[in-house]
Amino acid sequence: MPLRQPKPDHRPARQEEPALLAALRPLEALLASGGDGRLTLNSQDRRNSYGCTLYPRPALLDFGSSTASSISPRAYGRVQAAQAQMWLDVVRNDPADIFDDCVEEARHVLRRHLGAEGAEVVFSPSGTDAQLQALFLVKALLDAPLTTIIVGADQTGSGTLHTARGCHFSDRTALGTSVKKGTEISGLCEQLRTIAIPFCDEAGRLRTDRQMDAAVEESVTNAIARGDKVLLQVMDSSKLGWRGPSPACIASIADAWPNHVRIVVDACQMRLGRPQLKSYLDRGYFLLLTGSKFFTGPAFSGALLVPASQADIIGNIAAAPQGLGSYSTRWDWPRRWHSLRETLPAHANYGQWLRWEATLEEMDAYFAVPQAFRDGILKEFAAQVPCLIGASPNLKLLTEMCGSTDPRLSDEMCHRTIFSFVPERDANPLSLEHAIALYRAMGHDVSDRLPHDATENVRRLAARKCQIGQPVALRHRPGAALRICASARLVADCWHDMATVEKSMTVVLEDVSTVIQKLDWLIGHPEMYESESP
Repeated sequence: MPLRQPKPDHRPARQEEPALLAALRPLEALLASGGDGRLTLNSQDRRNSYGCTLYPRPALLDFGSSTASSISPRAYGRVQAAQAQMWLDVVRNDPADIFDDCVEEARHVLRRHLGAEGAEVVFSPSGTDAQLQALFLVKALLDAPLTTIIVGADQTGSGTLHTARGCHFSDRTALGTSVKKGTEISGLCEQLRTIAIPFCDEAGRLRTDRQMDAAVEESVTNAIARGDKVLLQVMDSSKLGWRGPSPACIASIADAWPNHVRIVVDACQMRLGRPQLKSYLDRGYFLLLTGSKFFTGPAFSGALLVPASQADIIGNIAAAPQGLGSYSTRWDWPRRWHSLRETLPAHANYGQWLRWEATLEEMDAYFAVPQAFRDGILKEFAAQVPCLIGASPNLKLLTEMCGSTDPRLSDEMCHRTIFSFVPERDANPLSLEHAIALYRAMGHDVSDRLPHDATENVRRLAARKCQIGQPVALRHRPGAALRICASARLVADCWHDMATVEKSMTVVLEDVSTVIQKLDWLIGHPEMYESESP
């Protein structure tokens, strides 16, 4: 990262002191800042609520990208360099100008990686925060009254049903404002209705793709018939890799009511091909993104991708609603929307920026890998991992899928990358509570709980730290689903080792086998994990 030339500085030093102090905090403190309580680090092991760290853990067997990941060595090196550059720059220049430059550069790099030139990027602490940004923009574009329709409501973020109603989704915002969860956000909640369409119907049965399309079409039609405009949030893809409604259904709705409906795609898992993403933007859809799922950046790196067809119109918006200022800062928004962003607080969210820098490093590494190799790794992962899970006596593979991808638009993401399974003991699914305890134990060395006569092999297995996808409550069948996932980091690491797909996957599959062995062993020894605190 080249050094910036100092700019003439005529401001009194005392005016810069708060920004300087913020930029000069320790790296771990910066990375953990600018998010909600889930980023808070445990004082004992320095992990957040997902069990992830803000320092590299090379020995970790990490297959939990559907939930969160610890930072990688290469990403940590990048944020160290970015922080050092920031230190040099803010000493002699206006910290606000420097931070603005850094965020604009991140915007440019993200667009380039995604093939989204012409689109605008609005950064946010999380995908849930980005939903509030999308709600604001759609309300401004369509006017009220508005109905928000959330597809896959049972497989999206826990705060979505609050944000869809224009309400606070936690008791503290990422910018540190104390609020009351579930209460209304000024300027976002007015003249707003919400409809949730889960993947399961009222009886708990999984909807077919045709039934999902019909439910969405009926909800949109009814909302417009009563005089509402519609924000339709669709899913591509969910925590379990599910999608809905069908692309044909979405396109039909958008074409039928171009002045009444705006489409927002929940792509927070980032498990879609760049041609598919471009297709969404070309059709004028907004996209919710995160850097912390498939691309394994640190948790709490969100963004809203705004299609070029909407960007000029949004530039005419004069002000943001008062309530949005508790969630978003002016530097989250592109420079070209000057009037809008000047009404938001001048708060530099260094943590959010650094977490995106870490994500961009992972994107650099992933997209440097030839497409054929990326496809080969993900194809082999998709072929072999279900077999390993299926061979376990205690893990029940979930084979059901909702929705599908268009192979012409999916690149290597046509391959399944999330493999969900229900842990069982004596053919009985574990409860959600016990699945959570099992998940937590997987991330810890539990060898200190073993009896003194335990074998060396058992001690080695108990000591392995494994990150998997946290439990997802299921409605259509008993139990809760854990997940083993492929990620961009896995692909880039395989390429970095300069091995063939076959040789690389031999090592990967050995690691997956170790994860499954620890799961089986823990399930057979519940005394090793059932005391795990929530």
